[in-house]
Amino acid sequence: MIDTAHDAARQAALRYVIWSTAILGLSGLLGVLLRWSQAVPDTRLGDNFWYAAMTAHGLGTFVGWAAFAVMGLAWWVLASVGFPVRGFGLRMARLTWWLMVLGVAGVVVTTVLMGFAASWVFLYPLPFYGAGQWGAWTTGLFSFSVLLAGLAIVTWCLGILHTVLNREALHAVSTSVFRRFGVAIGWGYLLPRTFATNPRPVPYAVIPLAVIGLDMIIATLPLAGLLVYQIFESAGWVGSTDALFAKNILWWFGHPVVYLLLFPAVALYYWLIPRYAGRELVAGHVIAVAWTFAVIANVVVWAHHIYLDYPEGSIQSQINVVMQPLTFVLVLPSALSLYSLAFTIWRSRFVWTAASTALFLGLVGWLLAGLSGVVNATIALDVAVHNTLWIVGHFHHMALLNIGLLIFGATYALLPELTGNALYSERIARWHVWLTFVAGMVVFGIWLVQGLDGAPRRFAVLPSEYDTLTRVSLPFVIVLALAQTLYFWNVIQTVRGRAGAAAFDERGIPRPAPARDWSVATVEGAVMLLVVALVFAGAAAGYIVGRATAESDAPSTTVPTDGTGAPSPGRGSERFASAGCGGCHTFGPAGATGTVGPALDAAGLTTSQVAAIVSAGRGAMPSFEGRLSEDEIEDLAAFVSGG
Repeated sequence: MIDTAHDAARQAALRYVIWSTAILGLSGLLGVLLRWSQAVPDTRLGDNFWYAAMTAHGLGTFVGWAAFAVMGLAWWVLASVGFPVRGFGLRMARLTWWLMVLGVAGVVVTTVLMGFAASWVFLYPLPFYGAGQWGAWTTGLFSFSVLLAGLAIVTWCLGILHTVLNREALHAVSTSVFRRFGVAIGWGYLLPRTFATNPRPVPYAVIPLAVIGLDMIIATLPLAGLLVYQIFESAGWVGSTDALFAKNILWWFGHPVVYLLLFPAVALYYWLIPRYAGRELVAGHVIAVAWTFAVIANVVVWAHHIYLDYPEGSIQSQINVVMQPLTFVLVLPSALSLYSLAFTIWRSRFVWTAASTALFLGLVGWLLAGLSGVVNATIALDVAVHNTLWIVGHFHHMALLNIGLLIFGATYALLPELTGNALYSERIARWHVWLTFVAGMVVFGIWLVQGLDGAPRRFAVLPSEYDTLTRVSLPFVIVLALAQTLYFWNVIQTVRGRAGAAAFDERGIPRPAPARDWSVATVEGAVMLLVVALVFAGAAAGYIVGRATAESDAPSTTVPTDGTGAPSPGRGSERFASAGCGGCHTFGPAGATGTVGPALDAAGLTTSQVAAIVSAGRGAMPSFEGRLSEDEIEDLAAFVSGG
């Protein structure tokens, strides 16, 4: 029975890793196209397609690759520390795979093919204001696809909790579910009599998995409700709801989902770093204290994502003041874990391989991303960096140079266990790890610098003053992308068994396959992989250029004039509706009730002021220059100003 459960966990983990790697390939290519479009004006994507690609890239890399990969590797961690995945837990593991794959496929179809472009966080009510680029049914299908991915998270959590609460594996003395959960999150280290185990305490790697298993159920179910509501609204069965209420629900989920990546990654760090160090985790008992704070604070800090959405003096501003110290509480598990892992490595017999190097650099990335995250969590500093490229640099740093390097390192370390095949090339793996770290540090560092200088995020076309650094970053973006082809090639060849059977040392560390010269077959394979990548990139670029050209050549709708040539509030009313302004602004003459941007009824702006704001954009509002003609902007300004 144990062997069967072990094999089931191995198969589940391998399927998750392979499919998440494929998702990384597609969503990563979209990320390259986004930055290329910003850096090379002559090849810019159509505006809507840029935002659609951003939507697919964000969800694809963050959830479809990073979360999916660590969720899969978690099954193997549990099986390897004595928690067999079987029965209900195994059924949930298999269901999770299907739900995630179908959900990601739906997101790709609705964005890349159907033009849904409301951003990967799909802030309500923006999905329902497509400005003619997508319709309500597209919004409904996108919401359903995200719902499938959300249900995948719930089923994964149920499977994790079923596995970690197994009384025999947990060695818990009590049969109480509450006490068993207390054991699983490390309370046995603090109160050994109340949360007793026999004969051994819970492995440290189990603790963060138990914490996130509970937290993500609490965080995801309200989002599922919002997504169901959006589906009903798409079908016309219900009316609109309050935008700020919906945003609170979104970020109730949106913050813990970051820890859906981090906490399973920490479990892998707790398990693999001691293996390479040849010693037990240092100060493990202290870690248990931190996770007690995390299980509570993780789901009650959502409001730090909406610091700037409410005026000072409101109840929300008081909530924000509470959110700031609660957010700092979440630094504890990260800080203590980094301390423990660093001193586990310090003065140990650490074995340096491509895998362990990736793990170590992932710890460096974790520290640096955490420091920039403290800036975001501090209200006085967030005012300056909110909605700038600083935020983009921060979460890319966390997602790729922390979680990503952890995934790469864990894959190199565990793929021989999962497949029985030796890693194809240790040399290629080392090149991949170092190129990813160096190029990523440069690219994400440039985003941080641009953000401090005020460069806005989620802009298809950045203001011209940021063009120089954007172009400087492009070669490093390309290096970062090409480095991942080394990873794909190594994984493919390892799964194929091209380096022979795996062998392990006394610690369980895979022995590197014998070094080989570059054979004719290897060179041919590398060339073919490069050709396929270039063909795929060319096909994608051709599709994008053709789509953008078709959009620009599409016949425009002629609005009747008043015969005077002067700005017309009547035509401006139509432009207000077609441009989707009502999705963000409250404006009585248009019957608009949006609450994302400022209300316009009492704004007191002149026609020229409105025209200038619409043309250039302001804050989070994008520029409409290029989307609307000068005459259309003047008409819109006349309508808003009452001129």
